[in-house]
This record gives sequence, structure tokens and C-alpha cells, in this order.
Amino acid sequence: MVVAILFSGILQGFLLVVLLYQKGFNKIPNRILAALVFLIACHLSLIVIDVRDIFVQLPHLSRLSWLLPLCYGPLILLLTQSILQKNFSLKRDHLLYFLPFTIYLIILMPYYLQSAAEKITYLSDREKVLQADFGWMNHLTNYLHVGFLIIALIFYKFQKPTSAKLEVYSKNNKILWLGKFLWAVLTILVFSLVTFYAKKFNIKFLSAIYPNHFLLVVVFVYWLAYKLLLQKANFEDQEIASTVEILEVHPKYQKTGLDFDASKSLARNLECYMKTEKPYLNPTLTITDLGNRLSLSKHQISQVINAEFEVNFYEFINNYRIEEFKKQSLNPHNDHLSLLGIAFEAGFNSKATFNQVFKKKEGITPSDFLKQQKMKEILLSDS
Repeated sequence: MVVAILFSGILQGFLLVVLLYQKGFNKIPNRILAALVFLIACHLSLIVIDVRDIFVQLPHLSRLSWLLPLCYGPLILLLTQSILQKNFSLKRDHLLYFLPFTIYLIILMPYYLQSAAEKITYLSDREKVLQADFGWMNHLTNYLHVGFLIIALIFYKFQKPTSAKLEVYSKNNKILWLGKFLWAVLTILVFSLVTFYAKKFNIKFLSAIYPNHFLLVVVFVYWLAYKLLLQKANFEDQEIASTVEILEVHPKYQKTGLDFDASKSLARNLECYMKTEKPYLNPTLTITDLGNRLSLSKHQISQVINAEFEVNFYEFINNYRIEEFKKQSLNPHNDHLSLLGIAFEAGFNSKATFNQVFKKKEGITPSDFLKQQKMKEILLSDS
């Protein structure tokens, strides 16, 4: 029964990795989370091998479960930072997070380099194996896990948006589940720590739980899958509300300090910037972000967009995304991508929003547009 549940968690984990990796928006956080879930699925696979007591048949997989968990803490901390930090990017300094992993790898390398026969001889001595499994390395690993989680929670506490901005961030799914995610992981780790020592010191009742406590990890993987599949990309709806609010509060832009000539000049600069830098490819681009890039306030950039292009921010950005989609969908190099995949690459982060915006602007669905264009190409080639 336990093996069946663990096995289902492994399959769910690998499926979740594929879904996360294919996400077209928030790529860095999704890729980090995909790496974390992949390691969890691999670790669960090793637990199944241990429960079935078949490491003797697969000796070269032994003690990998000592090493893989050393990546959990660093990946969780990186995930937290990537979600909460603006313009986050992976840097060489982040490799320091994996220093414990490197040290463990060096220590364990002599064992990994042993022959299969040598490992089988070691694995055949169950008492010796059990003593080693509960030795100082796995003992220290537990505290490293908790340490990284505490650091991540501290970072979350001081970096998360204020209550005034919390709704916007939540609708963009930036921290909607991050706090629950961190506390869920910490709870599982603390419970795992309890079962570890219960097994080590043979405490009645509690010792029988080990290694069944890994079933909590399966529940955790299913929870992640649930949150992913129910995730809604409502950020662009928030942008509509933001633009409407600006229009209502500043209908004549009396405080922007922009006259007619300045507005025209900024419109030309904005148009040039959009074509050369393509900021619309960022699915989380806000009116404030765009204004900051041009050294303008959000009210000034809103005035330029509304007055010179006669659209709101939402329509302005998505018009560029639609043109980018049309261009990329006709590129033969993108034939391996789905229409939704190309839309995500163009800056959209919601299938429903993409279809709605495209049909409103072009009068047809994206698939019909592509069919029409291919038909035109066929007719032109025949003529």
C-alpha cells in the first residue's frame, strides 16, 4: 500500500515537472520549482527501492538519498528569492548555497567509486547500513534543511509586499501560495526530524512511522499540482483596473507636467523603445515598470499612451504582443510550438486573455488567423 502511494507520488511529481517546465511565464521560479520537484520524485524513487529492500540489486543507487536532499534547501531559498525579488536572475554567488552539497559529494565520492561487489558486501550487512543511515551526515542534513527553511521564511517575512500591494501581488500569483508552501515544507521537515530520532533511538509507536512519513511528501507533491492547475493569470485584469483608476483620478493629467509637445516627443521615444527593447515580452510588465524604464511616473506614461495612442496601458501592451505572436506564428522555426506556447513567448500569461484579446483586435481566432495565412501562402506559391 505504502509503495503504491509513493509510486503514484513519483508519477505525479514527474508530470508536474513537465507542466512547470512548459509554463511560458515566470520562467525562473517555475524552472527552480521544476528542479525541486524533480529531485523530490527521484528521492521518492530511492525510498521505494529502500522499502522494497532491493538496493542490493541496484547497489550504485545506494547513498544517493544522502546527497540529493542537500539541494532542497538551496532550491527553496532560490525559489523564494526569485518570486519576491524584482528582476531576479541566477548569479554565480548563488552557487554558495550548494556548498554543503559539494562537501557531501567529496566525502561520499570514495563510496560512489567503489565496485558493485564492494557495495553489495556493505549493503548485505543490515545492521551496519542502518547505523550508517542514522549517522552524523544524515543527522546534520536535517538541520541544514531546517536552517535553509528558516532563512527562506525570514526573507519572505521582510521581502513580501505590504498590505497595500498584497492584492496586486496575489492576483499575479507571486506570493499567493508562497507562504503556505514554506510553512508546509517546514512542517514536513520538523515531523521528519521527529521520526528520524524516533527510529534512531527506537522510541515506541513513533519509530514505526519511519519511513512512512514520506507519504507527507506525496501529499505535498499533489498539493503543488493542485495549486499549479488551478493557477489563474489575473494580472492583466489588475492592469485594466489600474489604468481605469488613473483615468478616473487624473482625467486631465493636470499634475503630470507634460505639455502637448513633450507628450508627442515621449510618444515617439516610447514607440522606439517598444520596438527595440520589446518590454512587452515580460508577462509581468506593469505601467510603473514601463514608466521607470523611461524615467516617467505612471501618470505621465499613462497620459502619453492614452493621449497619443488612444488606448489604455492594457490595450497598448497587448497590441504589441499580438503583433509579436503573428510574427512568430508564421516563423517556420516555431512549428514545433503550439499556438499557446507562442502566445506565452510573446508575453501573454493566460490562454483565455490571449484568445479574447486576439479575437477582439483581429476579428478571428488565433487558429483561424494561422489557417488564413497558410492558405494565402499556398495560393501565392501556386500562382
